[in-house]
Amino acid sequence: MVSGVAQDAIPYLDTLDPDFNPESAEVAAARRANWYARTPVGIAVLRYEQVGAVLGDRRFRQTATMGLLARGITSGPLYDWLDKMIISTDGEEHLRLRRLTSKAFTPRAVDRLRPLMREVAEELIDGFVATGECEFMADFANVYPARIICDMLGVPVQQRATYREWANDLGLVFSPRIAEQRERVENAIAGLFRSVDILLDSRRRSPGPDLLSALIEAEEAGDRLSTEELRLMVSALLFGGQDTTRNQLGLAMTLFIEHPDQWRLLAEQPELAAQAVEEIFRIAPTAPMNGRVAAEAITLDGLHIPAGTVVHLVTVAANTDPDVFGAAGFDITARRPAPQLTFGGGLHYCLGAALARAEMAEALPILARRIPKPRLSGPASWRPPVGITGPRSLPLTFA
Repeated sequence: MVSGVAQDAIPYLDTLDPDFNPESAEVAAARRANWYARTPVGIAVLRYEQVGAVLGDRRFRQTATMGLLARGITSGPLYDWLDKMIISTDGEEHLRLRRLTSKAFTPRAVDRLRPLMREVAEELIDGFVATGECEFMADFANVYPARIICDMLGVPVQQRATYREWANDLGLVFSPRIAEQRERVENAIAGLFRSVDILLDSRRRSPGPDLLSALIEAEEAGDRLSTEELRLMVSALLFGGQDTTRNQLGLAMTLFIEHPDQWRLLAEQPELAAQAVEEIFRIAPTAPMNGRVAAEAITLDGLHIPAGTVVHLVTVAANTDPDVFGAAGFDITARRPAPQLTFGGGLHYCLGAALARAEMAEALPILARRIPKPRLSGPASWRPPVGITGPRSLPLTFA
């Protein structure tokens, strides 16, 4: 139990409800009432100051398996895979993995990929621009980030469509309906691991200029990644570099359709791209909520949080906290008083943040220039609003 305030005076949010929406009026009302809410399995932190404090406090441990445990998945290939990923490690082990891999994701390393990003974006748009219509997710968002991450890893061209499907299936792990999709995800893990083992064997015999070869060679004080760690790292990179970015592109397009003046502005002033990307991540993050567990008893802002308490961080609520951002709507020209928290913070700040920012910043101005006045030509379909969210389909017409 969490103590400090009479429990019946604290808002309650059912975060385990498959229809729970972190962007709902219910969450906004709870944020107005208090900085946290009760949930079926702990608390939900709703305001910017407290979310930032938890992100920066190493006593709150990240555990990616929290959603699996809440839905009765406590063992098996799916659980083992997620439990061993870099996002589930902490302390010295996490720092070790970051030291061995972080050089591949510095802003300088990512900047070398920008010409490729622009080339791929132009090529994909060439495929549909003359028709004046597209299914944005299938024709652009699903393919663009997959091309980039597969090129980085050195995946053979003939295998890239399969890798893209595996990445999409891995993204289901954070779905509130994961119990129903478990077999599909476990099949993707098994297929990916078999393929990665073949690639690892090839790169060990004949290294190339790709990221996989760099990960094999990565060394820190005589330490290297094991074969299992390489498998896990590739799956993490594939998931993070494909599924989250494709959904973020879909959410970005949805935002711009709702704000056509901002789309027109981006086409006219492509130099606003980096600022536009930060605003998109603030307003419409594809991961609107993540979690931590208190590793010891902690007092936060007068609230006693016992060891073992699950803490949901409702990032999208923090990013739009009126005490910090006022009533600020979507505006790519605005200078915000505080940074968005979508990439996390502290020890678990997103390893691929620079890559995600660059992919979005290169693609969006090209899209804005080449597909003016986009609008929906039919109903969009959506993933659940928790976990990794975004459009499944987004049919568009444009001028």
